[in-house]
Formats: sequence, C-alpha cells, structure tokens
Amino acid sequence: MAPQTNSNNSKPSKLLRVANTIRAWRPMELQDPMVAFSIFASVTITRAGTFVTVSDGLAFVSRLLKGFMIGFAIATGVSLLILPITSRRNVFHDIKGYVAQIDAVLQSQMAFVERTPQLLTGGQGLLNRTRTAQTIRDVENNPGSDLEARKKQLTASITKLNALHGKLQSDLFYANDEFAWGKLSASDLNRIGGLLRSILLPLAGMAQLPEVLDMIIKNEGSRENDRVSDGERGDELLKQSEMEKVSGTLHDRLADATSLTTGGLQYVLLALELAKPKQLESKRNESGDEESKGEAISPLDSNFTSRFEQEMSKYFERRKELPRSLASLEAFSASEKVDDISNDSRAVIPDSDVRQEFFLILYMGHLQESLLNGVLELIKFADSKVADGTMKKSGPIFPMQNSIRGWLSLKSEKDKSRGSDSRQPSQANPASIHAEDEPDRFPDPEHLPPANLLEKASTIIRFISHVIKSEYSIFGFRVAAAAFSVGILAFLHQTQNFFIRQRCIWAMIVIVIGMNPTSGQSMFGFVARIVATAVSLVLSLVVWYIVDQKTPGVIVRKLGMEVATSNGQPYYPIYIFGPYKLAAVAAGCAISFFWVIFPYPITAKSTLRKSVGRALFVLAKFYSCMHTTVELWLHGELSNGQDTRSASYKLETSGHKIFKEEMMLLNQLRTYSHFSTYEPPIGGKFPKETYDHIISEIQRMLTSMALMAHTTQHLNVSSRETESSRNSGERWVSQLASIALQSADFHSHSLTSLLCHLSASLANAQPLPPYLSVGDSFPLARHLQRIDGELLSIRHVQDPAFSAFVTLEVLRSVVGFTLRDLLR
Repeated sequence: MAPQTNSNNSKPSKLLRVANTIRAWRPMELQDPMVAFSIFASVTITRAGTFVTVSDGLAFVSRLLKGFMIGFAIATGVSLLILPITSRRNVFHDIKGYVAQIDAVLQSQMAFVERTPQLLTGGQGLLNRTRTAQTIRDVENNPGSDLEARKKQLTASITKLNALHGKLQSDLFYANDEFAWGKLSASDLNRIGGLLRSILLPLAGMAQLPEVLDMIIKNEGSRENDRVSDGERGDELLKQSEMEKVSGTLHDRLADATSLTTGGLQYVLLALELAKPKQLESKRNESGDEESKGEAISPLDSNFTSRFEQEMSKYFERRKELPRSLASLEAFSASEKVDDISNDSRAVIPDSDVRQEFFLILYMGHLQESLLNGVLELIKFADSKVADGTMKKSGPIFPMQNSIRGWLSLKSEKDKSRGSDSRQPSQANPASIHAEDEPDRFPDPEHLPPANLLEKASTIIRFISHVIKSEYSIFGFRVAAAAFSVGILAFLHQTQNFFIRQRCIWAMIVIVIGMNPTSGQSMFGFVARIVATAVSLVLSLVVWYIVDQKTPGVIVRKLGMEVATSNGQPYYPIYIFGPYKLAAVAAGCAISFFWVIFPYPITAKSTLRKSVGRALFVLAKFYSCMHTTVELWLHGELSNGQDTRSASYKLETSGHKIFKEEMMLLNQLRTYSHFSTYEPPIGGKFPKETYDHIISEIQRMLTSMALMAHTTQHLNVSSRETESSRNSGERWVSQLASIALQSADFHSHSLTSLLCHLSASLANAQPLPPYLSVGDSFPLARHLQRIDGELLSIRHVQDPAFSAFVTLEVLRSVVGFTLRDLLR
C-alpha cells in the first residue's frame, strides 16, 4: 500500500471528533448511533495498516458491517417479538400509578390537616406561636413528633407524584414515535397527560401548606410580635372557637373533595380500560365502611358522571355557608378600625396584621375546587372516548405527524426551546403578545445586522467558529484525543503487532463508550465499569471451573484454534484472558479520566453553578409570562384558549414550553448535584447542601407560578355558577382591576428583575448589586385594604374570582418569601 500522508493520518481523529460532537449535540436521539459509528470507525481504522490490498480492507469492512447489521437485526427482532415492552404500556402503567399516588397525597394531606385545630389555636399552634416569633422548625427539632412525621409523609408523597409526572412525560415522548396496536392514539395519551397536569398543580399547591405556614410564621412573626398588646392577646383567646370552626370547615371540605376525586379517578381508569370492575369492587370492600359506601357515589354506577356533577354542585353550594359559619373571619385584624382613623382622604392608614387563617382557608378551598374541576375534565374526556367508539375495538396506532417531521428535522426540540449562545427576553410585554412577529433573541452586542451580500455571506465563518468553540465540539475533541492516545499504537511499526495481539482496541471502545462531559459523571462511570468487569471476571472463572471446563459450547472449541486465531489475536486461557480484559478496561478508564480533566477540567460543580443561573433566568421568563396572564385576566382579555390567534392561547402555549424547559433543567440540576459528590474536593468542599436548597426553592417557585397561571386561565372552566354569581364575580374583578392596574407595585416587575440579577450573579460568579429587596407579603391585598377594606370581606367568598385572588396573593407571597430566603 502507498504510504499515508499527514493529512490521511489526521482523518481518523476528525471522524471521531465529528461523531462525538454530534453525540453531545443531540444525546437523546443520537447517543447509540454515534457510539456504534465510533466503534465501527475505531476498529476499521486501527486495522487498516494490516491490509496488503484494498480488496482485503473492503472484505474486512464488509464482514464487520455484516456483524453490526446482524446484531442490530437480532436486537430489533427480540425487542419486537419476544415479550415486547412498548412505551405505551409504560404510559398506562404510569397513569395507574399516578391515580394511586394522588390518593396517597390526599390521604397524607388529610392526616396533616387533622392537626389544624392545634396548629391554628392551641398553645403550641403554629399561628398562635407567630405571636412569640417561633417557627415550625421548633417542631422539627423533635424528630419523633406527630406533626413532623405527617409533614414528612406529605412531602414524600407529593415528591413521588412529581417524579411520576416526570416519568409520564418522558414515556409520552417515546410513545408519540411508536407504531402500535391499541385503542388510544398518541394524541389521546398527550391529552391525558395534560389533564393529569391540571390535577397535579392544585395538589402540589395544597401540599405546600406546611411550607406556607412556615414561611408566613418566619416572615410575619416579628411584624406581629411588635404589635400584639395584652388586650389583643385576650381577643386572641376569645377567637379560638372561631379558629376551631375554621379547622373543622377546612377538614370537612377536604374530606369531601378527597372522596369525589378518588371516585372520579377510579371511574376514569374503568372507562379507559386500565382497571377492571372486580378490582374496584374489591378496593371498596376493603374499606369496610358500609355507611360511607352507601353515601358515596360508586365508579361502577352507570350514571356516574351526572351524579359526580351533582355532588360537585352541592360541594360548591356549601361554599355559601362560609360567611355564616365564619362571620368574624377577616383578612386583616385592624380592618374594622380603618373607617375610624380619619375622614381625611390624605390620612395615612397604617399596615394591618395579616390574618393568615383567612387567606389559608380560602387558598385551600380554591385549590380543592380547581382539583375537582380538573377531575371532571378528565372524566368528560374518558366519556368522550367511550361515546365516539374509540374504546370499542383496537386498531393500528401510527406516530404523530409532528414526530415524523421531527425525525426529518435537523433542529432538536431542545434547540427550539432555548439557544445556548443567546438569551431570550425575560419580560413578556402584553402589547407584543398580539404581534405576529417577535424577535427570538437579543441583538448581537458586537455586530450590527448584515447590510450587504458580503456581510451576509461571511456569517458562515462566524457559524463555523461558534461550532468549533462550542462545548459540544470540545467534548468531541476530548473523546478523539483520548481514543487515539491508545489508537496511535496501531499506526506505529514498532507497536502495531502489540496493539492487535493484546487487544488494545478494547481500551479504545471503553473510552468511546464511557466518556462523559463532566468529570463527576466520568468518574462514576469509570468506577462502575471497573467494578462490574472485576465481578464478571470472578463469575467467569466460577462458570468455567465449576463444570471442570466441560462446557457445552465455546467459540474456540467450535471453530478450532486455527480459525479462532486467524485474526492475529492469540488464544489465551480464561485465567489469562479475564485479567487482560480487566486491565484493558482499567487502562481505558484511566486515559479517559485524564482527558476529562486535561487541559482543564469540566466539573459537575461548575456546570451545576452555570445551570442554576440558567434555571433562574428561565424562571424569570416564566414569571413574566405568568404575570402577563394575570394582567390579561384583570383586563378581561383571557379567552377560552380555543382561538389559536388569541393572546391567551399564545401565552398558554409559551408558558407550557417554558415550564417544560424548566422541568428539564431541574432534572439536569439534580443529576449534576448527584455527580458532584464523586469529584475530589480540590481546594475545598463543594457546598452541595446550599445548591440542593436552591434547587428545591426553584422547584417551589416554579410550582407556585404555574399554579398562579393555571388559576387565572381555568377560572371560568366550570359552568356550575349561577348567572347572578357570575355577574357578582365580574363586578368584583372589575373593582379589583381598577385598583390593581393603578398600583405601582403591580407594574414594577421587580421580581422578574430580581430573578435576572440572581441568574447573572450565579452564571458569571459575580456578587449581587446592593440594596435588592423582595417587597412586602400580600402586597395587593394590603393595598386593597387601605383603599377599600370591604373588597376583602368574607361575604365575597361566593365569587370564584375572590378566592382566585386570595390564592394568587398566597402564591405570590410564597414566591416572595422564597426569594427573600435566597437573598439571605
């Protein structure tokens, strides 16, 4: 063969670099294809020097290709024909687990709420201890306390439900791409996933009750402790009976909502053929309470949906009893004294103490109503599938049209949702929502838009430079450099035979398969591979010698020594071959780790810090989107979301995309945080607990913001309100809008700016600017109380907009409390 030039010698490394750059670019779709390509290229390239003629090389490539194709064919055939497991089956399993976990969350919520008489009124009650500036952490100091155990149970149950929701979304992603035989289409499964999300959000808000209590106490305790006098302490004792009524009302309404939710979800499983009637009947028999079974509606009833709607109507009607049973419950403790301060409009009205119990009972009540509305929507969807004949017979299921387009598209979903080199504006302008065209990214601070043909043509040079210096290309370079640190032996005359005879290709394959972008992930993978290889070595020796080497079939014995060694690799007995394999794996892992940290390491710690900054910026975009949704609600411009050109539809679509992006980022943050524990603490320990706390705070703010958007977008979903109730609600909203839209705090977007400051500070490792503040808790409620205290009267509880406003204020305060905690 002709001697290779320097250009030819560099081409193999370029192939591996390009392949692994593409692998890092789209890991979900191209991980396995690029690994297979890299292995094929590595084996072929390192063997090229042993071929005397071109035909020998082509014959080797042909045999290797046939081996790959046979392997792919066997894997495909086994996955399709031998006990096939589809993503659709995983989705159905997730849905059944989802329903069971919802019941577990509600039961944990009821167990926690049972302690509300002590929480709200008793000597150790949370809201009573506000007056002495104590917090729920006093209870946490006693791990054996009943309150702490119930709180942990509630937190664990909602965390498991969130994990199930993430798994469901992941399985839906692959279910959209499947050819299958069944009844429910891919669009039906996506619709079920969206409806379950509408149930998850209210549940997540209800499960935040312990954190809400803790935050209110910690942040409002000092304010109230300074204002409470001895006379007011006496009034506090007189109102204990009223607080007991609050606790009883909260518990009773939660019990009714739990019963309806459980029955409704069981009916959905029955209608969608995910559960059998015998299973539901056995569960009802296990309860053993014949009296309660006689009163509750059964999912086995033929007219279940109509009875469910009747029970929901009764549930909403009982809301009218709250003003009579809780007549003295007020939003602020000093509201009765406002009119007596002065008749002068210029008089300054002091801030009043927030009556947390007022806000909490309306907050919990509204979330329970939102939960029931979500369950009803799911029931109606299940009925529609039965009515249109979908559930009568099975048929072929084809991938969604968008999925097929995605296969042919070069732009990934991840690239559509975000750009790695530029940030999108964090503030959503209500006026721009109506515009057809919006800029996708900020202008380049170093370049004006290209003005002529030469400047437009030269943008390809900038594109190439961006690709070369990207993190994807750097990872591809590291993989190629690590692989050819071993592969170079195959190109040197003195070491070529050694490379082939001692099977050094194994080390190259380990490098290609095992390298990861961060040192923490790589260290974990390397240790796991070495340990697994050592264990397999021990098992191989056991399997070989336990039968006294009398095995039914071994490759060398079947093919013969001459054929088995015809590829230039000598035969070794098992006690030598096994350690050779272990040594090759260990060497490959060591070389890989060297190139992960050289010339500079990309650690999970630094990646975690930058990703947290990114997550805070995406959260700022989501908050701005949510704030604009609330603003459109106050303007009365929110439609039913069916018009694809309406502002509300665009906002809801954008909000869902940003929410999905943030959930993906949170999963990445937890992964990086986990792998940071495998990195050596060079120069000092990594503050993992601090970052884990920030991640949990981001999750809490995301849940609160999503619930705020959900509250306004689904306020008018229910049609069970009377015409007079709707008119009353519209009047209340108009009064609220006239005051809120003139408030400087409402238009300040201070929280969006603060989130952007936090994002930039973490991403660039720079200190925050001075004098940042979060603002007051319940800001709009305090503003309304100063202007017109009657707007916050318990008499307005029949208006859905009133309870929605209270819910928004509680969630807005939770976001503010969380940001205040982050600033500390």
